[in-house]
Amino acid sequence: MIQDHRWSPGQPLPRYADRNTLAAIITHRCFPISPRTLERWPLTARKPNKAVVYDVTEALEYAEQQLNKAYAYKQTGGAI
Repeated sequence: MIQDHRWSPGQPLPRYADRNTLAAIITHRCFPISPRTLERWPLTARKPNKAVVYDVTEALEYAEQQLNKAYAYKQTGGAI
């Protein structure tokens, strides 16, 4: 039986994560993101066993930078 070892909210953050797991972490902590988007981010990719993994702390720091420089505005709440 193959067990799923994916991260889920409430669990401690792993040190390294694959794209799918990292996308779930960033989506939960910062904003929605797809695993494919992470391929375009300037992150250090490591390939220890033919699988690409990323440093979770580095990725979260970059996500925070992206969020902080994103265009922000106050909605009016009016009907269209």
